[in-house]
Amino acid sequence: MKKYIFIIITVLLMAWGCDSPENDGAVALDGPILESVDSNGILEFNGAVINTGNAPVQSIYVVIVLMDENGNIIEANSTSIFEEGSGDLLYPSESVFFNVSVDSDPNRVFSKDVEIYYEDLLE
Repeated sequence: MKKYIFIIITVLLMAWGCDSPENDGAVALDGPILESVDSNGILEFNGAVINTGNAPVQSIYVVIVLMDENGNIIEANSTSIFEEGSGDLLYPSESVFFNVSVDSDPNRVFSKDVEIYYEDLLE
């Protein structure tokens, strides 16, 4: 029963997250994040972000926060979508891929949280 409740809550949160933004710019995940472990035991996260807003955005960072089974933070790591100081922009409806590698032991990771930070071009 708990499994079904979890699935229902997850679907509702995903539907709520896909709602149209209230401001001019919004960057969100564009689909699921693929988790993998490379041949060196490094945990990697691959995914994409999309600009769901009406204006270009810049300085986009994806932050992955890894937690153990007690909810304690094991590691937090971030990646910049664009090269620092490049002036690149993510235009409305445009998406771009990202990759974040972490050093944590994959067997210790119980859950993850993904946060996206960005600047509106007009700020």
